[in-house]
Amino acid sequence: MKKLGSILLTVILVFSYMVLPMSKANAEETATLKIGWTAEADSLSPFLAWTISATEIFKLIYDPLVAFDNNVEPVGRLAKDWQVSDDNLTWTFNLQEGVKWHDGTPFTSADVKFTYETLQESGLGLYAGYLDGITSIETPDELTVVIKTEEPKANMLQSTTPILPKHIWEDISMADLETWPNQNPIGTGAFKFSEFKKDEFIKLEKNPDYFYKPANVNSLVFVLYANTDTLTQSLKIGEIDAAINIGANQVKVLDAEESIEVISATTHGFTELSINTWPDDNSKGNPLLREKDIRHAMSYAIDKQKIIDVAYAGQAAPGSTLIPPSLDFWHYKPENLRSFDPAKAKEILDNAGFKDEDGDGIREADGEPLEFELMVRSKTSEEVRAGEMISSMLEDVGIGVKLETVDDGLLGDRIYDNADFDMFIWGWGTDADPTTILNVMSSEEIGNLSDSYYANEAYDKLLAKQETIIDKEERQKVVHEMQEMLYEDAPYIILMYDNALQAVNSDKWEGWTKVAGVYFYSFNHENYLNVKLASAGEEIADTEDGTVATASDTTENEEAAGNAGAIIAVVIVAAAIMTGIFLVKRKKKDVSIDDDM
Repeated sequence: MKKLGSILLTVILVFSYMVLPMSKANAEETATLKIGWTAEADSLSPFLAWTISATEIFKLIYDPLVAFDNNVEPVGRLAKDWQVSDDNLTWTFNLQEGVKWHDGTPFTSADVKFTYETLQESGLGLYAGYLDGITSIETPDELTVVIKTEEPKANMLQSTTPILPKHIWEDISMADLETWPNQNPIGTGAFKFSEFKKDEFIKLEKNPDYFYKPANVNSLVFVLYANTDTLTQSLKIGEIDAAINIGANQVKVLDAEESIEVISATTHGFTELSINTWPDDNSKGNPLLREKDIRHAMSYAIDKQKIIDVAYAGQAAPGSTLIPPSLDFWHYKPENLRSFDPAKAKEILDNAGFKDEDGDGIREADGEPLEFELMVRSKTSEEVRAGEMISSMLEDVGIGVKLETVDDGLLGDRIYDNADFDMFIWGWGTDADPTTILNVMSSEEIGNLSDSYYANEAYDKLLAKQETIIDKEERQKVVHEMQEMLYEDAPYIILMYDNALQAVNSDKWEGWTKVAGVYFYSFNHENYLNVKLASAGEEIADTEDGTVATASDTTENEEAAGNAGAIIAVVIVAAAIMTGIFLVKRKKKDVSIDDDM
């Protein structure tokens, strides 16, 4: 019995030493927040990227001068405060002190000047348009930036342009900016870049010295999925902790899971049928699409509500003009809405001289068939279904459609490689300020952001004008006029204003923060900073080794102790059973300890 007692004590001690380190390791592992999406960043370079996934990464690695708070109001970030002159032509930004780049180099005003001037000179990427109207940038000292403009700049405080480190980028030539991948981004932001494995994941690590406020998680991993079906399944079984873009048909499936919170919120974006309108010899699109009557007829032929109900499970609202209703102040409502009316579509085509002369169901004019190619993204089942429905609707009025499913990369190449497309379905997200999305339709963006190759000199003049109007009511009139112009010319048929469909694990994680109704693809990065393991809390006590214990540490220790106690109890029971076996001479033939122990 003494020998058996010694064995029992030894077993207890061994298990008590084994459990605590294992629990600590598990806790560290769960401090990694895994987020699934179906479209990864197209580039890590702010000069090359144009997808919303890329901007999500940029706002975690980099900081702008001025950011948005949770009410979408401008607040200082790298700039702690600012002043503007009485004539609204000179802005003075006072920078935060002691900020460092991720490699330890001090951040200074020279970085701001370099970033803005390089973006202006190159004209590349999403952010160059933010800087229109800036005539000079001065840096009287390391913590002051003075920006001068030719005319008042209405969106000066709405620029989310990421500030880049001069010491990293200054040796890259203007020509090389068009190809340099920025494989190891260095920023000042809340997270440091760790790894980008293309077509698999992007990993970021917490910046513990972040000057604004450090995140609660140790790392972020953005995991790429081929489609929303596999994304949803991974969230259900716990392989990931959140999904940025679930499918419309999966909302009910995930909503039934007790541990998962699903949101369907009006978002600041839209899905459009983009039409190649470029009147240039280099365009590879069908020239018939340059005729506005055909584009109007297509608008009447498409039943947007039916597409939303069938392909998107009702998770959207019919679209009309460029700026979505979620940005209510800037949104324009057309007086003469082109709603679903196939008879009207046929009348327009008849009057334009398009008849079905050979009885094949496709209209012709001068022997040219009214037939176009429509590309849709293969990984988005809703868009594929929408493409099928649009094809059928257009064929009902005599317009032939060749539907082609392609991956995102090929679609991007076809759009921006000499306008090698007729039509495609895709979408845009918008900023709080209207300039960025309005700028997409500028003729100056042909070859860059423009994806319909729309060109209208009158529109371009209004675009420049609205940027200089400080009075919001006056500016609104111009922004509405521009949207009315676009609606009439119809380079886009805006199919719908999408709902943001996102899901998070609310059992394992807490502190999820909505900004303008959404967790991800919002106007700031607060959600990533606030989310934390459930039961995590503030600092509460000093530990023996001099580090600070938090409530989360305490909880982990309590759980570890509890686990240890449970295992020890099982071991005691098992040992007691073993003792009983010895005493009763193996009353049972086979005795084993539960594998779960």
